[in-house]
Amino acid sequence: MKLSRTGWNNVIIFSVMLIILLINTTNNRLFPENNKRNDELLLPQHSTILTLLIKYPNNKTVMLERKGRAWKITNQGIILALNNQQIEQLMFTWQQSSGLVQADDMIIEGQQGIEVEVSLAGINEVMVFTLYSLTDQLLIFNQQKKLWLALPRAISQQLVPNT
Repeated sequence: MKLSRTGWNNVIIFSVMLIILLINTTNNRLFPENNKRNDELLLPQHSTILTLLIKYPNNKTVMLERKGRAWKITNQGIILALNNQQIEQLMFTWQQSSGLVQADDMIIEGQQGIEVEVSLAGINEVMVFTLYSLTDQLLIFNQQKKLWLALPRAISQQLVPNT
């Protein structure tokens, strides 16, 4: 049995397609979709932050606004020195962070939270979060979705600049 060059090309193409199909079907059986962790991103995927307003307790605020490719900081009652690279890292953390979804009936007593308002490009509604830093974790309440998320405590330093 002798095949021409186009015949061998067809054999190779169909065998590669068969291997891809085999990998996809076995992957779906080994790792079904319903076994995923219950993680939720803080912000929609591929979103662009226009402004980030952080309201600390005692009426102290920090506002970070996108001005072209740079950032403008407006602070009230807080001395904060961040360079553009640190602000970019802060924004990247907000865009990439995800937390474990918690029960809807969480109660935080005696703890003041830090309120964060995020304006995104293409979305008219401002997203509002309340952050509660506990001893072992960071709890974030998404006020639009009425959703509690738990993140590692260490990430609180990356989401909210130190004062």
